[in-house]
Amino acid sequence: MSDEIIAAAVSDFMQALSEKNIEKVLSLCHDDAIWIVPEGTLRGKEEFKDYLTRSVELNRDMKVADTGIGLIVQGDTGVLEYVFSGTTSDGMKWEVLAFCIYEFSGEKIKLLTTVYDRLPLAKQTARGWLSRMAVNSVISRVEKGLH
Repeated sequence: MSDEIIAAAVSDFMQALSEKNIEKVLSLCHDDAIWIVPEGTLRGKEEFKDYLTRSVELNRDMKVADTGIGLIVQGDTGVLEYVFSGTTSDGMKWEVLAFCIYEFSGEKIKLLTTVYDRLPLAKQTARGWLSRMAVNSVISRVEKGLH
Protein backbone atom coordinates (compact mmCIF):
# COMPACT_ATOMS: atom_id res chain seq x y z
CA MET A 1 0.00 0.00 0.00
CA SER A 2 1.41 3.40 -0.91
CA ASP A 3 2.24 6.16 1.54
CA GLU A 4 -0.20 8.43 -0.33
CA ILE A 5 -3.14 6.04 0.12
CA ILE A 6 -2.40 5.65 3.83
CA ALA A 7 -2.04 9.43 4.23
CA ALA A 8 -5.36 10.03 2.48
CA ALA A 9 -7.15 7.39 4.60
CA VAL A 10 -5.76 8.79 7.86
CA SER A 11 -6.68 12.33 6.81
CA ASP A 12 -10.22 11.16 5.94
CA PHE A 13 -10.48 9.36 9.30
CA MET A 14 -9.39 12.41 11.31
CA GLN A 15 -11.61 14.77 9.32
CA ALA A 16 -14.62 12.48 9.77
CA LEU A 17 -13.87 12.29 13.49
CA SER A 18 -13.70 16.11 13.73
CA GLU A 19 -16.98 16.36 11.84
CA LYS A 20 -18.56 13.69 14.09
CA ASN A 21 -19.33 11.70 10.94
CA ILE A 22 -19.50 8.26 12.52
CA GLU A 23 -20.59 6.49 9.34
CA LYS A 24 -17.58 7.86 7.44
CA VAL A 25 -15.23 6.75 10.24
CA LEU A 26 -16.74 3.27 10.13
CA SER A 27 -16.47 3.09 6.33
CA LEU A 28 -12.69 3.42 6.61
CA CYS A 29 -12.40 0.34 8.84
CA HIS A 30 -12.69 -3.40 8.26
CA ASP A 31 -15.83 -4.98 9.76
CA ASP A 32 -13.71 -6.93 12.27
CA ALA A 33 -11.19 -4.16 12.99
CA ILE A 34 -9.83 -3.67 16.50
CA TRP A 35 -9.47 -0.27 18.14
CA ILE A 36 -7.40 -0.03 21.32
CA VAL A 37 -8.25 3.08 23.33
CA PRO A 38 -7.25 4.07 26.89
CA GLU A 39 -10.68 2.89 28.07
CA GLY A 40 -10.27 -0.61 26.65
CA THR A 41 -10.35 -2.64 23.44
CA LEU A 42 -13.15 -2.27 20.90
CA ARG A 43 -13.80 -5.14 18.51
CA GLY A 44 -15.70 -4.54 15.29
CA LYS A 45 -17.69 -1.72 13.83
CA GLU A 46 -20.64 -2.08 16.23
CA GLU A 47 -18.41 -1.43 19.26
CA PHE A 48 -16.69 1.41 17.36
CA LYS A 49 -20.10 2.92 16.64
CA ASP A 50 -21.21 2.70 20.28
CA TYR A 51 -17.95 4.28 21.47
CA LEU A 52 -18.09 7.10 18.91
CA THR A 53 -21.78 7.76 19.59
CA ARG A 54 -21.07 8.14 23.33
CA SER A 55 -18.09 10.38 22.59
CA VAL A 56 -20.17 12.63 20.36
CA GLU A 57 -22.97 12.82 22.95
CA LEU A 58 -20.53 13.70 25.76
CA ASN A 59 -18.45 16.19 23.81
CA ARG A 60 -19.27 19.04 21.54
CA ASP A 61 -16.85 21.05 19.46
CA MET A 62 -14.46 18.11 19.11
CA LYS A 63 -11.40 19.16 17.13
CA VAL A 64 -8.32 17.38 15.88
CA ALA A 65 -5.21 19.46 15.16
CA ASP A 66 -1.96 18.13 13.75
CA THR A 67 1.01 19.00 15.97
CA GLY A 68 3.21 19.71 12.97
CA ILE A 69 5.13 16.45 12.97
CA GLY A 70 2.82 15.05 10.33
CA LEU A 71 2.01 11.46 9.52
CA ILE A 72 4.85 8.96 9.62
CA VAL A 73 4.30 5.95 7.34
CA GLN A 74 6.23 2.71 7.23
CA GLY A 75 4.88 -0.24 5.27
CA ASP A 76 1.16 -0.62 6.00
CA THR A 77 1.33 1.43 9.20
CA GLY A 78 0.86 5.15 9.82
CA VAL A 79 1.54 7.04 13.05
CA LEU A 80 0.06 10.46 13.80
CA GLU A 81 0.55 12.83 16.73
CA TYR A 82 -2.24 15.36 17.24
CA VAL A 83 -4.02 17.53 19.78
CA PHE A 84 -7.56 16.40 20.47
CA SER A 85 -9.83 18.97 22.13
CA GLY A 86 -13.42 19.82 22.78
CA THR A 87 -16.05 20.89 25.25
CA THR A 88 -18.03 18.47 27.39
CA SER A 89 -21.82 18.54 27.30
CA ASP A 90 -21.74 20.48 30.59
CA GLY A 91 -19.34 23.16 29.30
CA MET A 92 -15.92 21.95 30.48
CA LYS A 93 -13.15 22.60 27.93
CA TRP A 94 -10.45 19.96 27.50
CA GLU A 95 -7.37 19.33 25.40
CA VAL A 96 -5.04 16.35 25.23
CA LEU A 97 -2.00 15.31 23.22
CA ALA A 98 -2.69 11.99 21.50
CA PHE A 99 -1.04 9.48 19.20
CA CYS A 100 -2.73 7.07 16.81
CA ILE A 101 -1.20 4.08 15.13
CA TYR A 102 -3.14 2.94 12.06
CA GLU A 103 -2.45 -0.53 10.68
CA PHE A 104 -3.97 -1.24 7.28
CA SER A 105 -5.00 -4.38 5.48
CA GLY A 106 -5.82 -3.45 1.91
CA GLU A 107 -7.13 0.09 1.92
CA LYS A 108 -8.98 -0.17 5.25
CA ILE A 109 -7.91 0.10 8.87
CA LYS A 110 -7.48 -3.28 10.53
CA LEU A 111 -5.97 -2.20 13.85
CA LEU A 112 -6.10 1.26 15.41
CA THR A 113 -4.32 2.16 18.63
CA THR A 114 -5.06 5.51 20.29
CA VAL A 115 -2.87 6.63 23.17
CA TYR A 116 -3.25 9.65 25.43
CA ASP A 117 -2.63 10.43 29.09
CA ARG A 118 -5.97 10.45 30.88
CA LEU A 119 -4.64 12.18 34.00
CA PRO A 120 -4.35 15.67 32.45
CA LEU A 121 -7.76 15.12 30.91
CA ALA A 122 -9.17 14.27 34.36
CA LYS A 123 -7.55 17.40 35.80
CA GLN A 124 -9.16 19.58 33.15
CA THR A 125 -12.64 18.14 33.60
CA ALA A 126 -12.84 17.37 37.34
CA ARG A 127 -15.95 18.90 38.87
CA GLY A 128 -16.42 19.74 42.53
CA TRP A 129 -13.82 20.14 45.25
CA LEU A 130 -13.57 16.43 46.11
CA SER A 131 -12.94 15.36 42.52
CA ARG A 132 -10.38 18.12 41.99
CA MET A 133 -8.65 17.25 45.26
CA ALA A 134 -8.44 13.55 44.35
CA VAL A 135 -7.07 14.21 40.85
CA ASN A 136 -4.59 16.83 42.10
CA SER A 137 -3.41 14.44 44.81
CA VAL A 138 -2.62 11.74 42.24
CA ILE A 139 -0.87 14.26 39.98
CA SER A 140 1.16 15.61 42.90
CA ARG A 141 2.34 12.09 43.83
CA VAL A 142 3.31 11.33 40.25
CA GLU A 143 5.18 14.62 39.89
CA LYS A 144 7.12 14.00 43.15
CA GLY A 145 8.37 10.77 41.64
CA LEU A 146 9.80 12.71 38.69
CA HIS A 147 12.08 14.93 40.78
